[in-house]
Amino acid sequence: MIKLIATDMDGTLLNSDGEINTEIYDIIRKLNNDGVMFAAASGRQLMSLRRKFEPVADDIIYIAENGGYTVCGDEEIYVNALDRSLVDEILTETDKIEDTSLFMCGKKYSYTNVPELAEIMRNPVFGYEIKCVDDLRNVDDDIFKIGLFDNVDPRERTLKILKPKFEGRVHMTLSGYNSLDFLNIETNKGVALENVMERFGVKREETVAFGDNYNDIEMFEAAGESYAMRNADEYVRGRAKNVIGTNDEDSVVKTIKSIMEREGL
Repeated sequence: MIKLIATDMDGTLLNSDGEINTEIYDIIRKLNNDGVMFAAASGRQLMSLRRKFEPVADDIIYIAENGGYTVCGDEEIYVNALDRSLVDEILTETDKIEDTSLFMCGKKYSYTNVPELAEIMRNPVFGYEIKCVDDLRNVDDDIFKIGLFDNVDPRERTLKILKPKFEGRVHMTLSGYNSLDFLNIETNKGVALENVMERFGVKREETVAFGDNYNDIEMFEAAGESYAMRNADEYVRGRAKNVIGTNDEDSVVKTIKSIMEREGL
């Protein structure tokens, strides 16, 4: 019997315009009534996720910041902030790379020193609570994630530049929208999902996960039943047990409905 469904957002549940199929709200209500929990697992900020699920905002679990901050209601299930000295070191090294912009995600807000980026992240597609500051080093907050937007290609450029400097000390993962995310070495969506499973007594075989990017692979491994989107890279598709349609075909919603039918929900 399935007891927990976790899904990535961008490129997975959301379509290419960043929109959500509102049918998911009724599905979540039905799942809850049948004792099945729903988790939004994303590199996004907690507030951004809550806005996407506003009609059922208090009825789901949030695995935010690529697993760095996981909450259910008022309960913090998993919190893993970066050490301040490591934050400063990442800022120093990323400042050396041209055609990039940075933002940091904390418990209170997200932060950037690029006004144009702040405006982009405030728009309804992302819905971030983000402050524009003069110097990211002066931010007083617990920082869960540093995101780097590479205007060229994060996989072929920034990841190759920074991996030798931080490998073994920082978890670097490719996320949506040409983003390279920096988290604590042991932080990822899979670890966060395992903490949720332990907190609520859910077994691996009772868990389903959906995703489309490299930051979803650990979540695939934590879940007994995993689904990659057809729009995912070939490597990511190969790490999931199943491959479904694209995010523009409402494939997550359709697959959850099929699972519910299979489970008699």
